[in-house]
Amino acid sequence: MDFAMLARKQMFVTSLWFVDLILLLVTVAFLLFKYQTRKFDHWKRKGVFHLKPIPFFGNAYDLCTYKQNMGPWFKTIYNSVNKPFFGIFIFDKPLLVVKSPDLIKQILVRDFNTFSGRMILSPKHDQLFLNMMFIHKGTDWKKMSPIFTSGKLKGMFEIINNAGLDMNKYIKKNLGQLESKEICSKYSTDVIAACAFAIRAHSFENENADFRKIGESDTLYFLGHPAVNILRLNFFDSWTTNYLASAFWKTIKIREESGTKGNDLIDIIINMRKDKELCEEIDFEGVKVVAQAVQFFAAGFETTSSTMAFMLYELCLHPDMQDKLRQEIMDSIKNNNGITYEGISEMKYLDMCVMETLRMYPVLPFIDRKCDADYKIPGTDVVLDKGTPVVIPMLGLHYDEKYFPKPDEFNPERFTNKKIF
Repeated sequence: MDFAMLARKQMFVTSLWFVDLILLLVTVAFLLFKYQTRKFDHWKRKGVFHLKPIPFFGNAYDLCTYKQNMGPWFKTIYNSVNKPFFGIFIFDKPLLVVKSPDLIKQILVRDFNTFSGRMILSPKHDQLFLNMMFIHKGTDWKKMSPIFTSGKLKGMFEIINNAGLDMNKYIKKNLGQLESKEICSKYSTDVIAACAFAIRAHSFENENADFRKIGESDTLYFLGHPAVNILRLNFFDSWTTNYLASAFWKTIKIREESGTKGNDLIDIIINMRKDKELCEEIDFEGVKVVAQAVQFFAAGFETTSSTMAFMLYELCLHPDMQDKLRQEIMDSIKNNNGITYEGISEMKYLDMCVMETLRMYPVLPFIDRKCDADYKIPGTDVVLDKGTPVVIPMLGLHYDEKYFPKPDEFNPERFTNKKIF
């Protein structure tokens, strides 16, 4: 009995259990605090100006409490510091925020090979997402990137134009009040379904078309959240993944057996699969092949439809600009005997309107990169460690009066000479 009582006493610091409980909780909280703040001196050691972080949140309190979403939050961060670059923390993770256009060009263009990585998680359980080209780097990226070059659009122009004719019929048939975002979404769905999967989605004829359901569905996780791996979440739900994979392989089989050509993504992928040297280098088979078509859909649907809808909205608010653009389009149709790839390429004011729309409503509110090796920032003594995330707040940059006077105004003329920076 005496030994048992002695053992119980040794389990406690004091003779009062609730005092011991408080001490335990305080100790655990202190250890968590020390662990979570262990990197908070990172930017100070590097000699980089940084925003003061708070424990457990870093500088992301407004983000974590849903006061702001990612785009406006990065814009607020951008506006809070008047320096070419500075440090922040998301939770305990240090990130470098870049504002200087010259440094942005250095990172994205001249030193691209050092910043080909991204902050995106690579969940091993989600093979479809893992094999999409935009998260690859090195040899795989270089070999697969020709799939998505703008030059491929010329061959697909007839497909895109046919979707436009279907849209035109729909508008004429339903004259009156129409929801522009819905029309743009249907058009984008038909274009991507035809170009990437060689399928007529018939979005304008059938509100419940399968590809429309896929376009309206959300991806199941935020790309950088640790819960992706913990909960084994996938980029698309199982029905979407199975449907797209089935549609893709069915079309591939028909094309290979018949030998027909469609001037679309399917043709490009079939040709790449025939390239023995390429297949030996990157094993271009199975899910890696399907992933490129799925990426085409995932990257092109919402981005394209939203940009078109925002542009239509701004043109409605500015009838003079609308008239000017309409006249340019009508002149091009007259001079080229219809809508042609070359004619669209020559429409300068259309290009200016699109660029101004993307400035005000960027598809991506920020761009992220990650150092693939230690990197010395040009003109400074600052060395970024390998693996350091770098963020470029596009929304903040696009609304910076230093580069875009009166940034809240829709003004395509600011892109007359295209070069801003």
